[in-house]
Amino acid sequence: MKSVFLSFLVVIVTVLSHPIAGKGIIYIDINSPQIRRFYLALPAIKDLGQLPQGMKEEVEKNLTQVLIISDLFYLMEKVKLPQQAVYVTEESVDFGAWGDAGAEFLLSVGLKAEGDAISIEFRLFDVVQGVYIAGKRYRGSQGEMRGMVCKMADEVIQQLTGERGIFQTKIAFVTDRTGNKEIALMDIDGRNEKMVTHSGSINISPAWHPDGRSLLYTCFQRRNPDLYQAFISTGSIALLSAAPGPNATPAWSPDGKRIALMMRGRDNTEIYLLNPQGKDPLQLTRSWDNKVSPAWSPDGKQIAFVSDRSGNPQIYILDLATRKLRRLTYEGRYNCSPAWSPKGDKIAFAREEEGRFHLYTIRPDGTDVKRLTKEGSNENPSWAPNGRHIAFASRMGGSYDIYIMTADGGGPWKVTTSEFNETEPAWSPWLQ
Repeated sequence: MKSVFLSFLVVIVTVLSHPIAGKGIIYIDINSPQIRRFYLALPAIKDLGQLPQGMKEEVEKNLTQVLIISDLFYLMEKVKLPQQAVYVTEESVDFGAWGDAGAEFLLSVGLKAEGDAISIEFRLFDVVQGVYIAGKRYRGSQGEMRGMVCKMADEVIQQLTGERGIFQTKIAFVTDRTGNKEIALMDIDGRNEKMVTHSGSINISPAWHPDGRSLLYTCFQRRNPDLYQAFISTGSIALLSAAPGPNATPAWSPDGKRIALMMRGRDNTEIYLLNPQGKDPLQLTRSWDNKVSPAWSPDGKQIAFVSDRSGNPQIYILDLATRKLRRLTYEGRYNCSPAWSPKGDKIAFAREEEGRFHLYTIRPDGTDVKRLTKEGSNENPSWAPNGRHIAFASRMGGSYDIYIMTADGGGPWKVTTSEFNETEPAWSPWLQ
């Protein structure tokens, strides 16, 4: 009965010791132009009892990885920590010693085995101000340990910044590991992969619904690029649009009430809107050129897309209220794959240079163009819901893999490592 209970156990969260001190205080302002990394002390994780062999080291490795990807911290070397760098509680913390070592924040973590269950707890301190910030305990099965680490990292980030962390989100992507192109899901570190499609055909362009429960994608199973919707929890698939010609590069509006996509025009491709059921097509663009890859602004008032009206692919922005169109990119012979930041301040895109693609960001007014990538050929940028990270596909070796970088090009961190091609990442919204 105990094992059955654990198999259904949702992680139990307990606030440690007393209510959170300093609740509501922003310790790290991630929206500041002067944002920097902070020195975080992470002492060796404490074995609080009966841990399986290797678990402590695995948790420490996983926690270190996600804290580095957060791009908020310099993790201090263990040799620079105070000699008494052991499991720290509110009663035992010596803020003077940790401050002398150069720490700005201190994260103390303990692990304990309780039969088939594992508990992990943390205490977070502001060393500079000399205060305890927060502490929580998570309890679940051993198989849920990775999820508890991600939940803990997200809680630490939210306590310090006031904004949610990204480590419980997912990335959808296209893989050719079956010999066809199918869509799969994974955690943002590449773990817990799950196939979404099994059509034995070509499935491309995954796009998340704003509620995180389903994906749009294009499938060629019926010998036409049709639009489908896949529901993550049930595995069910719905055909939304099978209009002759492409029903491709879909994108949900931020409110989930409209779908923008590329469909056939008279002698070209145009940008259309559909309702959530794939009906009532509304043509947004009307001209001789081809248009592709619509990307919504976070407020739902504008759509960026790619057009070849200038003779080569460039990015344009359409105002939905006025239907006024303006050109965004002017440099480069091939600009594609626009992706609007959730913060609204930047648009990421790919530009071809000397036979390879590199990723850039540009402000919606056309200023502040910045190149983010340095090596390989890089495509399909997709923003994390926090607007601070970007997933993308890159060929730095023999095949394409999914990588993550910060919005200013920091990193990157390789996510997938198979010999197959993994492309077209789509970062999920916040998941419930």
